[in-house]
Amino acid sequence: MTSTAVRVALRVRPLTSKEQMSSCSECITFIPDEPQILIGTDRSFTFDYVFSPDSPQRDLYEQSVDPLLKSFVEGQTGSGKTYSMGTGLDGNLNSENQGTIVVK
Repeated sequence: MTSTAVRVALRVRPLTSKEQMSSCSECITFIPDEPQILIGTDRSFTFDYVFSPDSPQRDLYEQSVDPLLKSFVEGQTGSGKTYSMGTGLDGNLNSENQGTIVVK
């Protein structure tokens, strides 16, 4: 991967219980072996990393977060290298539903 100022990882969340009870369905198609998604039939978006709802949290971390965090170790002390947070849906704090946002 080339060096850029911003890298974006997308992990599509699973449908919530409320969405499932309302008979909602997935509207995102994943392009095989590409960091790209298709919304509906005509809108495609490309990211640096794309993870499906079935992707384990470990894959997201190892492929996108860990390399970035390793680069922070070499950053200047006190330079405001990172802010991170995680979120769960529906108040569920299961680690598989957590997200990570890292800003350098």
